[in-house]
Amino acid sequence: MAVALEARGLGYGYPGRAVGRGLDLDLGAGEVLCVLGPNGGGKTTLFRTLLGLLPAQAGEVRLDGAPLDGMTRAGVARRLGYVPQGHAAPFAFTVRDAV
Repeated sequence: MAVALEARGLGYGYPGRAVGRGLDLDLGAGEVLCVLGPNGGGKTTLFRTLLGLLPAQAGEVRLDGAPLDGMTRAGVARRLGYVPQGHAAPFAFTVRDAV
């Protein structure tokens, strides 16, 4: 299976605060990633970095072989799906609306 999402030497966190470092990850198309850990352990920060919502502090994230930091938000959205554990919508959506 071809690698769709990969991270090499990924460092992630916030300005002045590293959360994780040295992560290597390969996910094939159609694979599912579940990250478990304690509250405050950096799971959401990792996902935000893998989605391109936060810049990597070190290393690189690639999507379909292209550097994620060079893609537009629309380009990432066409290739990558993300379902958060919880989502508080500002108003009621039907399942059909959400999909």
